[in-house]
Amino acid sequence: MAQTTENIEASHIHLDSSFVIVFSKSKGMRRLTLEQLRDYELEPDEFYWAYLQRVAAQNREFLEEVGLEHSDIDDLLAREVRPHCHVRTRGAFIAINVFNELPKQESGDMECAQIWVDAKRMICIWHDPLDVFQSLLEGFKTRVPPESTAEFWARLVLAIAERAEEMVEVLQDRIDHLEDVVLETGDHPWESELAQVRRLATIVRRSMLAHLDILRNFEIEKFEWVNRINKRRVREAGDRALRIAEEMDAIRERAEIVHDQIMFKRSENTNRYMLMMAAIAVVFLPLSFVTGLLGINVGGIPGSHDPVAFSIVSGLLIIFGVGLFAIVRWFRIF
Repeated sequence: MAQTTENIEASHIHLDSSFVIVFSKSKGMRRLTLEQLRDYELEPDEFYWAYLQRVAAQNREFLEEVGLEHSDIDDLLAREVRPHCHVRTRGAFIAINVFNELPKQESGDMECAQIWVDAKRMICIWHDPLDVFQSLLEGFKTRVPPESTAEFWARLVLAIAERAEEMVEVLQDRIDHLEDVVLETGDHPWESELAQVRRLATIVRRSMLAHLDILRNFEIEKFEWVNRINKRRVREAGDRALRIAEEMDAIRERAEIVHDQIMFKRSENTNRYMLMMAAIAVVFLPLSFVTGLLGINVGGIPGSHDPVAFSIVSGLLIIFGVGLFAIVRWFRIF
């Protein structure tokens, strides 16, 4: 059967459309359409990567033609699926979270890639273009393309871990800044910013634990097409996912400390203001009592007809007030 494809460079591959790439040790990478793949006969050292947009009408027909079971096809084309690894006899269906960037909301900017991988093919279904595959393609410019689907899968999960590590660095910088603001300058950052850091750390941690569970399930399976080197790479990706989850726990704990420090400072300021009000009350309540007592409109008030009585009473009140103020300061109430 005639082979009409041509070798391509990784820089010529665009992730905004569906395509198939055949990898060969001897012939490099070649791009095909789904129609061309139907008439293409893979050689023993070749495998292909199908990158399919979920809304494409021909997906189900293509997946049926390549021999996938109907249950696996339904999982691949499902719009909503939780991250997991479902092992079959020939391969595995994997739904895995992929971050395009630091998520701004609970589910936004976090895509779930649905993947089928076996000895000869790796099929990825996507809704929005996935940046992690772009980083893989850029890596093909400087590194030898993968020689098997197992190596492609191992590189993919390592790339996902690397992207998550970039998010760890961003969150660490943000929590470092919040700690500097609170612990060194004494200012209070917006609580919404602190809450966002804690929420993002929770999202990334939950995603990495699901990622770890997927990798562990894949690792324990004894696929003949997965050699020891690629199993070690998958294990390394799992270890990095676990480390990232632990880093997210640390960030959440640091955020909790910053929050406690904010609440402590706020409580301290409140107590200081209340103490000041109490000290003012200590000084002025006795004075108010005396002036109120002398101001009642009944007969018999001493000095009511004396022209110098007001000056005398005012002087005594001033002296009394200064004395109370001195006592308050002596006890260092404020």
